[in-house]
Amino acid sequence: MYRTFPLFIFFFSLISAKNEVVILSPKVGTEIDIHENRFYRIFPKVKGFFNAQIISISDKQYRVRFVTSRRRKKKTYDKPLSLKRYVAMQNHVNRQPDFTEEARIAMYSGMNFLRAAEIISDMPKPQFVKILHHERKRLKGTLISFQDTLLSVQTAVGIEKVPLKDVETISYRLSTGEYLFLKPYIYAMSGIIGLSVAQLYNNQRSPRVDVSWYFLFYGTMIGLNFSSELFDAVTTLLTPKETFILSQEQYEKSRTH
Repeated sequence: MYRTFPLFIFFFSLISAKNEVVILSPKVGTEIDIHENRFYRIFPKVKGFFNAQIISISDKQYRVRFVTSRRRKKKTYDKPLSLKRYVAMQNHVNRQPDFTEEARIAMYSGMNFLRAAEIISDMPKPQFVKILHHERKRLKGTLISFQDTLLSVQTAVGIEKVPLKDVETISYRLSTGEYLFLKPYIYAMSGIIGLSVAQLYNNQRSPRVDVSWYFLFYGTMIGLNFSSELFDAVTTLLTPKETFILSQEQYEKSRTH
């Protein structure tokens, strides 16, 4: 009995050693969290990644224990990991810079998909937008509302309803407020254009004086009626366009290019 007890301790220690959590790199802990995974892109294709641990099961075999979180539900599952893949991941992490607080701030500044609802809610409406959504479909139109995670976009043929979860990117013009000083000049120019067209018409037709004044007044009014559209067109051309990536998959693709 006394001889079998040390053997039992030996085999138990051997089994425990082969099922222990290993550290992939000094740059990450025993548990790879969501922030480290986003920065080092260790498991970029795992959807809903929450954390992961790498467990040694033999000299040449490992397994990864994933914890994912989707729709507020957590799921734990294991996947096998070969020694070759483990070494490749280790080299991938070691080649990259340390994950400092400055690096964290810089990383999250570009992750607009984490605040997609906030971005859409804060957009001025109505607003002309270009949307790339599910299955690489493109949609152009005027965003008129955002309610219950649905974007309502007015197009030439009707109103399209697009779920926020299907939006990959959205482009729109930033605020045109800085160009408000141009408004009186554009209105005046539009009125002058209308007046000039009416005067040209009078010169060709030589109508009576009262009719001539009528055409001048009518032409000026038409010019002023189009002044608002002209102002919108000019400010749209002058205002820079902003594009937001609103899906994690699209963000990962942009980082690889």
